[in-house]
Parts: sequence; C-alpha cells; structure tokens
Amino acid sequence: MAQRLFRNIFLLIFVNLLVKPLWIFGIDLHVQNTVGAENYGFYFVIFNFSFLFHILLDLGVHQFNNREVAQNPSLLATQFGKLFALKGFLAVMYFTVTFCLAQLLGYTFLQKKMLFFLAINQLLLSFILFSRSNFTAMQWYKWDSFFSVFDRVLSIILCALLLYTPFFGPFEIIDFVYAQTIALILGAILSLAVLAWKGEVVYPKFEWKSLFPLLKQSFPFALVVLLMTIYTRIDAVMLGKLLGDTGNIQAGIYAGAYRILDAMNMLPFLLASILIPFFARKLKSKESFSEEMWTSVSLIWVISVPVVILTYYFHPQVIDLLYKQGDSEWFLSFQMLLFSFPLVALSYVFGGFLTAAGRLKTISIFALITIVLNLVLNFILIPQYGAGGAAIATFFSQGLMAFAQLIVVMRNWETNFDLAMLKKGFLYTLALGFIAYAFSFLALAWFLKIALFILIAVILSLILRLISIQKLKFL
Repeated sequence: MAQRLFRNIFLLIFVNLLVKPLWIFGIDLHVQNTVGAENYGFYFVIFNFSFLFHILLDLGVHQFNNREVAQNPSLLATQFGKLFALKGFLAVMYFTVTFCLAQLLGYTFLQKKMLFFLAINQLLLSFILFSRSNFTAMQWYKWDSFFSVFDRVLSIILCALLLYTPFFGPFEIIDFVYAQTIALILGAILSLAVLAWKGEVVYPKFEWKSLFPLLKQSFPFALVVLLMTIYTRIDAVMLGKLLGDTGNIQAGIYAGAYRILDAMNMLPFLLASILIPFFARKLKSKESFSEEMWTSVSLIWVISVPVVILTYYFHPQVIDLLYKQGDSEWFLSFQMLLFSFPLVALSYVFGGFLTAAGRLKTISIFALITIVLNLVLNFILIPQYGAGGAAIATFFSQGLMAFAQLIVVMRNWETNFDLAMLKKGFLYTLALGFIAYAFSFLALAWFLKIALFILIAVILSLILRLISIQKLKFL
C-alpha cells in the first residue's frame, strides 16, 4: 500500500513539474509578449481579484470530504450529493461577494466581463479539486494525477493553436481567458462524470443542518487561506486602482517578475506538501523532527542564495531574453520579487509546520498583521515607484511572515538548531558572492557565466555538506 502511495505521489509531482513550466514559459509568457504588458496587466489585475475570495468556494469542504471518505469509503455515494449541493450554495456566496466588491471599486463593463469568466474559471477549478479529493480518498491515484494536469494540458493545446497558428486571427487577451474556460469546463464535467461512474453517487440534495457544523469547524482553516491569499494577491489589484491610466502597464511589469517567482515556488510548494503530513505524524508521536526541518531549510538556502545573487548581477539580461517590452523600468520589481523567493520558501517550511501543529490562530494573526503592513507599504510606495513599489512591499511583507513563523517555531518547540549549519550557510553565501563578483570581470557570454556559477554552487554545497543525498531520503 505504501509503495503504491509513494509511486503515485512521485507521478503526481513529475507530471506537474513537466506541465507547469511548459504553461508558464511556453504559453503564459508568450501571451504577455503577444498582447503587450498593458493588456496582460489588465488580465493580471482581474485574475488576482477573482482569486481573492476563492476560499469561499471551498470553506474546508474538500479537506473534510477527503478525510471522511478515506475513513469510510461507503460515504462517497451518499455524501457526494450533499456536498455538491453545498458547493452550489458557496458558489452563489462567492459570486455575490466578488461582484459586490467589484461594484464598490468602480470596475468598468470590460473589467466585469473578464471578471465573470475568471470567476467561472475559479468555480470550475473548485469542482475539479472536489472530484480529486474523492479520488485520493478512494485511492484512485491515477485519476487524481490525470485530472491534476488535464485542464492545464488542454489549455496549453488551445492556447498554442491560438498563439502559434494563423487560422484564428489576431490573439487578444480575452482569448486567453476563453481557452482556459473551455478547458476547465471539460475538466470539471469529465472529473465529475468519472466520479459519478466509479462511485455510483446519489443525486445532489442540500441539507443545511447536517452541513452547518462542517462549515463552523472549517472556518479557522478558511480564514487562514483567505488572509494569506489577500496579502499575496492584493498587490496587483492595488496597482490597478492606485495608478489610474498606467495601472495596467505597471501590473504587466509586475506580472513579468511574478511569473518567474511563481515558477520557482514549485519546489517549496511541493516540499511543503510532503512536510505537513510528515510533521503532523512526528508531532502526534512526539518524535524528533529537527533534522528533517533543518535539512529542508538547508536545501532552500542552497537553492535560493544562487537565485538572489544571479538576480542581482544578471537581471537585465534575463529580462531582455524573456520579454519584448522589458527595459530598465522592469529592473526594480524583478529584483525585489526574486529577492523574496527565500522568504516565501521559508514560510512554506515554518508555516507548514505550524499548520501541522494546528496553530491556525497564530498564522491568522501573523497574516492579518502582514496584510496591514502590505497595504500601508503599497499605499506609500506604489504611487512613487509603481510595480517596483509593490515588489518592495511584497519583500518586506514576506520577510515579516517568514521570520515571525520562524521565531514562534523556535520558541515553542525543541528544534535543536544547528549553529554549524549557520556557519556553513554564511560561508556558502560569502563564497558565491565573491565568485559572482569575480565573474563580472570575465569576458564570457552571460549565459555561460550563469551555467558555470550554478555548477560551482552545486559543488560548493556538496563540499560544505549543506545538502546530502542521505539526508534528503526522507523526502
């Protein structure tokens, strides 16, 4: 059983690591280069706005369903209908909140039109995730892996036809939204059809009395997700509102850097998905978790330090390579967002630990304080620095969240902090900084410098024993 589980976990991670970079760099990036920073920024602002309240479509239903069906598979047939009806109620709540706020913010007809389809996309995605919660509960892992990428692969195919072939005319940003909507419709229908076929589910029936305790129980989890979504997604929305006519352009510039940060966040996200259940088991059995925790931090350090150093020295070349409109106006936001990467990664580790420990109230308090800091910094910095100001606000907000969680973990649990690892990490950082500075005087092509630098970083991390295959086996 365990072998089957881990084999399918590996399959899930592999297919996502294969598909997501293709989507980010083969489609999403090309869309921005095709429609321009301003048009893509228009989409990016509305997309982030539609994402703000996406937790209202779930409210812990998926987590509850996964746990209950896993413990009692016979519940699938009867519970599916109740939860499906509940999700219909939650969808009404999500659309009401989202469009009421859009009205208060004075969104135009075109903004509301795009928001409608993006909100539909969020709803369809939530139904796919609901189906997947049943697939994993019933141990239908291959179906879970299939539907984890099905809509994305279909989106890639549709967008590739629109972008790379001349048959459909000029590509517009709304076509990007429509392609995703079509893919998500097919994904949602097919996933629910497979679930109905394999699970012999009962027709949806809404029962508020039996489901109200579920919503009450899941509220703390939903609140954490809502608060964390706000402080990670509000920047683009504020760019659109605070800068008027230039807001969409600045949002497009911000999206150019955020795309790279999102791609790099795949590793800490997947790491956290492994660490949370691992930490939960260790805490329940009162076993030591310190070695695995600091091994994870060491892995993040080994990866993020080269990213930060390379961003500092080579950001003009990377921007020029990736973006047609990239110029010096992009530099500040690109640097500051990628400088945030180690902070985001640390939050995945220590925030994941606090989640496993059930400290949702603590995370909520930190997230609320972070939102306040983020809003204040954005109001101050965006009017003056545009996308760069939003990126600076993100850097300090993520820093506050990461170090607050780190301090709480170290003060309340015996983590057996390894001072020797800190010294090695400092030496690793100092050595790579000196090497990168020396490379700036070499008469080599910049991409060769990057390749050589990465090779040296890997060798140095192994020499200093910051990472080892033996220690990473728990992953």
